[in-house]
Amino acid sequence: MATAHVNGLSVVYEVTGSGPPVLMINGIGADRSGWGQQIPAVAEHFTVITYDNRDVGETDWIDQPRDYPISQFAADGAALLDHLGIPKAHVVGASMGGAIAQEFAINYPDRTKSVTIVCSWPKSDAWMVELMTVWDRIFRYQGPVAWNRNSWLWVFTHRYYAEPGNLKALVQLAEQAENPQSFERYLRQSNAFKRHDALDRLPSITAPAHVVCGEEDIYTPLRYSLEIANAIPASTLTLMPEVGHGMFWEATDEFNRVVVEFLRKVELGEWSADE
Repeated sequence: MATAHVNGLSVVYEVTGSGPPVLMINGIGADRSGWGQQIPAVAEHFTVITYDNRDVGETDWIDQPRDYPISQFAADGAALLDHLGIPKAHVVGASMGGAIAQEFAINYPDRTKSVTIVCSWPKSDAWMVELMTVWDRIFRYQGPVAWNRNSWLWVFTHRYYAEPGNLKALVQLAEQAENPQSFERYLRQSNAFKRHDALDRLPSITAPAHVVCGEEDIYTPLRYSLEIANAIPASTLTLMPEVGHGMFWEATDEFNRVVVEFLRKVELGEWSADE
């Protein structure tokens, strides 16, 4: 674990592996540990940079807290790469991290070797805004554990709940979190989430793009990933069967394979948007 002082923040990050750099960005309420099952597989071929976004985990404010857009998260990622002396990286983002990855690829085209957008959405429509508004109320009045238990129902399929011990382990992790997210920190992330709108700018992305969606995702349904893939000229869509939003936990090996395979093909110059 290390710390970078950038953009008025003290950003906590980790670097694992060796090879071409891959910046991995997590979603709302999730710290860098959310990539725990991906890091070993990706780090076999790449240098993996994971970090806690602003307002989550161990990353903390140096300046006074303030509201911000999704593009600010992308600016934080770029500043972290500056701190590490990395001019260009593959960018992988999941859920809100996928929205951040969109903004990164749009705003920093010369720094984006490729972009992998996982279980994400291109624009917060009325349905998504209402869903997140309801989640805000759950967090405010019932706390982070209740918020997590509600969100897991949108993240995992029935198959995950059918496995003995899965829910118990999740609840235990939430209850014993070392750095639980406060409502104020969560709400700043949520407000940025609800204002996300990159749809009309996605055609400007020039980097190779990989859009990944779970066939049974009810939180960020396939329609969103189709919009993203159709809008980005050099993109390909992978639809993973029998998984939802939490594909990295429910189908870890297959998810890791499709992500690493894309990254390696881009790195070797073997990837084509026609695949």
